[in-house]
Amino acid sequence: MTTAAFPGMIAPRDGGNDNVAGAPILGAGFGENRRQDAGATEKDTTRAGPGTTAVPLNANETQPEDLGANNERLEELRPKLVHALRDLVLQFRQEGIVARRHEIRRIRQARLFWQGMQYAWWNPNDMTWHLPFEQKLNDDTALEEMPRYQFVTNFYQGFGLSFIAVMSQDVPSVRFYPQSAQREDDTSAAKAASEAAKLIEQNNRVQSLLTGVGYYLWTDGKIGGYVRYVADAQRFGSHAEDVIEEASVPLGEDVYLCPQCGAEIPADTPQPAVIPREPFAAAQDKLRDRGIPPEGFPPAGNDGEIPRLARNDNASSGRDNLVPISLCPECGAALGEDNFRAAERIAVPRVVETRRVPNGQEVITIVGGLELNSPVWANEMHEYPYLQWQTEVHRAKLKASYPHAADKIQMGAPQGAEDVYARASRVAVAQGLPTVHPGDALFNLVTFSRTWIRPWSFFALEDKVVRDELLELFPDGCYCAFAGDTYCESRSEAMDDHWRVLHALPGDGQNRPSVGDSLVQVQERYNVLSNIQAETYEFGIPPIYADPQVLDFDALQNQVAEPAAHYPARAKPGQPLAAGFFQPAPARVPPEMLRHQQDLAGPVAQFLTGLFPAVFGGEMSDVKTATGYAMARDQALGRLGLVWRRLKTFYADLMLLGVDCFRKHRPEDAEIPFLGAGGAFESKWIRLADLKGNIQCYAEPDETFPRLKSQQRGVLQQLMASADPMVQRALAEPANLGFIKSVIGLNELVVPGEDSRNKQLREIQVLLASAPILAPGLGSARILAPRSGSAGFQPAFLGASGADGEHRQDAGATGSAGFQPAGLSTAGAGGASLPAATEPALLPSVPVDELLDDHAVEFEECRRWANSDAGQTARAQSPAGFANVRAHAAAHLRALARQAGASAVPPSRT
Repeated sequence: MTTAAFPGMIAPRDGGNDNVAGAPILGAGFGENRRQDAGATEKDTTRAGPGTTAVPLNANETQPEDLGANNERLEELRPKLVHALRDLVLQFRQEGIVARRHEIRRIRQARLFWQGMQYAWWNPNDMTWHLPFEQKLNDDTALEEMPRYQFVTNFYQGFGLSFIAVMSQDVPSVRFYPQSAQREDDTSAAKAASEAAKLIEQNNRVQSLLTGVGYYLWTDGKIGGYVRYVADAQRFGSHAEDVIEEASVPLGEDVYLCPQCGAEIPADTPQPAVIPREPFAAAQDKLRDRGIPPEGFPPAGNDGEIPRLARNDNASSGRDNLVPISLCPECGAALGEDNFRAAERIAVPRVVETRRVPNGQEVITIVGGLELNSPVWANEMHEYPYLQWQTEVHRAKLKASYPHAADKIQMGAPQGAEDVYARASRVAVAQGLPTVHPGDALFNLVTFSRTWIRPWSFFALEDKVVRDELLELFPDGCYCAFAGDTYCESRSEAMDDHWRVLHALPGDGQNRPSVGDSLVQVQERYNVLSNIQAETYEFGIPPIYADPQVLDFDALQNQVAEPAAHYPARAKPGQPLAAGFFQPAPARVPPEMLRHQQDLAGPVAQFLTGLFPAVFGGEMSDVKTATGYAMARDQALGRLGLVWRRLKTFYADLMLLGVDCFRKHRPEDAEIPFLGAGGAFESKWIRLADLKGNIQCYAEPDETFPRLKSQQRGVLQQLMASADPMVQRALAEPANLGFIKSVIGLNELVVPGEDSRNKQLREIQVLLASAPILAPGLGSARILAPRSGSAGFQPAFLGASGADGEHRQDAGATGSAGFQPAGLSTAGAGGASLPAATEPALLPSVPVDELLDDHAVEFEECRRWANSDAGQTARAQSPAGFANVRAHAAAHLRALARQAGASAVPPSRT
């Protein structure tokens, strides 16, 4: 379990989980995640987040210790803990140092073989592979001991490409199940997780991902899958986001409350400079008549007018620049500051600015065995005390990612001897050169080590105080990052929430062979035989011996070798000229060696790897029929199924981690646009609220081995040749036409009815957005009927008949396939359905075109959609839209009935 998370929470630099406030920005974070660190955390211990530890000051007082958003200041404030983490990792790595060296040696040789550099020799003194001409030779005598030829016929790579193609030609199918089928949140989470997994596969380019998996299974034999959430504007783009702050707005307006009559006068009511007394005299008389003595009237001036009061500049009133009302317009009472009533104010959000925020998504990284360090003695991942991922990163990138440690990150190799050995191997295979060039550019690469430690691993420490502090700071396990020997960051993070490890073959421990290991020695033997064959052809060319009395050698030395040249020679008396020359037989390659060489590249390599010719389309001399090739292919795929089944389980675990990462770190619901069956773009939404339940993920148990398009095409051709009516009906199903065209590869092929089907699917989406039209009565309801011979529509009366008694258009549905609303009767054969004029009818919001629509195809598509999962979901969630589609289908059915009736009427005789 990781630290509690909520949707929209800012993810840490490399995809972990912490509750640190902060907003993602551009240009910060290690390599992938761009974020802004939170700075100082709250001083209240009840609100302290990760990276904030309470340090007792005395018996009655504690103060939170600011360690940073990802414990960046841990080494500064608590160096003993960082030192303990560094020693703990070193201690666990020393336990399997010998086996790790052998694993690195094996993987490095396999990767060099893949690159075609297959003449490396092992030096036990420096424990590394060396390539020919890598070092300067002392004298020319050493050249004589080296082979004259170094040909490489790289069938190790060829077989590996075939293996990768088989492993990546199809994506493993996974299915999400609820933890409990009785809980509604679990079932909804399982359904939403399937859509989230499709989005994760699309974002991570799953075909390329599986290609990398196949490569590492062939060369390394061990891979790790790392899943995390990454926000990066350079990789995934950015979007505009409003910055909202709280603002106070008045609820109403400021008023003056008259103390005399209780009237409310708006504070911004305009008033003249002087107020005549006459209007207020009548008001005074009204008050006196009611028994209320008038008070508060200002004295009249010499001109008989009442002057206004002084300007009110009181800042507390909030009306600094307004001239307040001096007199009540109702009764004439004087109004002052004591009568001012400010409007009630409420807090509302307000957009103050807009900034660019990087987009984020779930990222799956496949790591090979040369970069992944795990305890060699463990058989399963749950036994790992630690897991380490090492890569070479440029020093500038690390400094930009960790500015607090930028001055400490130095160039050059790591400090530990084992890290130097592993680093040299990674750098050597990364260059792809026949020799290793450790120039200044590679000197800037710093080994960046990211290590995950389980909580129980802390008990390997003898210091109980340090151990307890680590358990308190990292309750879920520890993730720590070091650039060389420089501490960068750490956080509480569980290894199992982000990692899965896969081995290609069953075995013991972690140092297991890869799929292509058995082919390494076969490749070496084949190379030796190829060189012997080439040397035999060159050095086996025999010399020509000549009699000096027959051939003039002095003249031959001065002769230029050219076509049709003449050379002085004289045959001995009584003997032919050829008797003066002798050439021994040329050296020949033994036929047994050639046959052995062919066996190495053929049956031997195929048996060791399980990649028989049927897998990659090769020719088999002992098989002549298609059935035989199919049997051989199935047998070969069954052998590779050992690896495929393990890969399916590994892939299902990665998808489960990806969905878990999705619901923890996604800031909002995700939209998935897709091209609908009707050719229009549609959207699916993945709601975070639907992912709150508990789920589990399994690979499809009944899934067959991946099938190529050519194999699918062969099965389809067999089905087309079948006379089974059920098979022919399935092939004629409009919903299968698109798949058949894609398998055949003729996307330009026009299939009858396909356009009508796509048109109907687009209409269904429009129909679902509205409700059907309820006609009050068939005798008076009017709808739009298609105008013959044009694309327009004309009004038509339901149930009305023309002069010839023909019904122009009916409402509702006829009695077929369950589409018959109440009040409608089914017509007899050859006649149109007759509506009941007293019952209401449902009319579709999208009318049918009587002349141009293919009613049969569109009605069948409506019926197929109504019985599909999408139709049943619409029936439950949008009953009005489903009723609209049903009314539309009924209109197509009525049109079919009218067409059948018209065809049954015999032509009139004139």
